[in-house]
Amino acid sequence: MGIKSFTTLLLFVSIFAYFIPIKKPEKSQAEKDLPQVIFEKPIMYTLNDRSIYRVVIAEHAVKYQNRDEMFNADITLKNQDATKEFNSENLKADKIIKKADVYTLTNNVKYKRDKFVKLDTDHLIYDDINKIAKNNKPFDGIYNEHIFKGTNLYLDINNDNIKAENAHFEIDMKKN
Repeated sequence: MGIKSFTTLLLFVSIFAYFIPIKKPEKSQAEKDLPQVIFEKPIMYTLNDRSIYRVVIAEHAVKYQNRDEMFNADITLKNQDATKEFNSENLKADKIIKKADVYTLTNNVKYKRDKFVKLDTDHLIYDDINKIAKNNKPFDGIYNEHIFKGTNLYLDINNDNIKAENAHFEIDMKKN
């Protein structure tokens, strides 16, 4: 009788224990966001069927699962559109985070498009697909050798439009 009671009790305990949910231990944020590859002083080229269209030079680059981070980076993007009259765009910053084709540049940001546009700011978001650069910080720029300052920049490279709030544009009348 005692053995029968013990086995019945053991059966009920095992059935009860079977249906108790087991919590998986949560991975900490540090464990979830580990770098996949780390590069020291990389020079990276991106090729297509015609030429090199992107050159990245940095002090330090880290590849994560969903983004790339580059430190003291210089990115040169070559013109791939024959209808546009510029050779290249250059992006420099202390830190650049690239998610898909959107670059977020922070600290000592310098944007240059040939000798046509130069911008200095502390923050810039550049969309490489739509060719749009924007920010919400003050900036200093040169547009066709004329001084351009303001905040909340919106630069549409495809349509050659520049918009800004609190804009100040100084045209040098001495230059042709």
